[in-house]
Amino acid sequence: MQNNDLADLVGLSPSPCLRRVRRLEADGVIAGYSAVVDREAVGCAYEPIVWVTLTSVTRESMLEFEQAIQTVPSIIEAARMMGQPDYLLRVVAADAEAFETIYMDELAALPHVQTLTSQLAMKVVKRTTALPIA
Repeated sequence: MQNNDLADLVGLSPSPCLRRVRRLEADGVIAGYSAVVDREAVGCAYEPIVWVTLTSVTRESMLEFEQAIQTVPSIIEAARMMGQPDYLLRVVAADAEAFETIYMDELAALPHVQTLTSQLAMKVVKRTTALPIA
């Protein structure tokens, strides 16, 4: 968003608005900026969710698994869950065939994996990178 548009939105003049944004950046409140990429345009429109259950949940197994997923570029998000399953992964691929290759060659080869369960959303209804700020 342009600084002038943000200033209008929050009711400030542009200079104080920019100073506040810079302070938020310096304080680490704003950690960075990102672009929203059209996944179809870059050949990554196939986006399954993969649930992962580990063979055993120990400090060592979790650390090894979490370190290993860092090397898989098609995993775009990973969360350690409370309860079962142990992890949720968001994966991107060109299509079902490409995902099968990722599934067999990369995901199934991750350390300590007992079970992989994949699901595919019928439709993304809402996706945002912004936090709701009141």
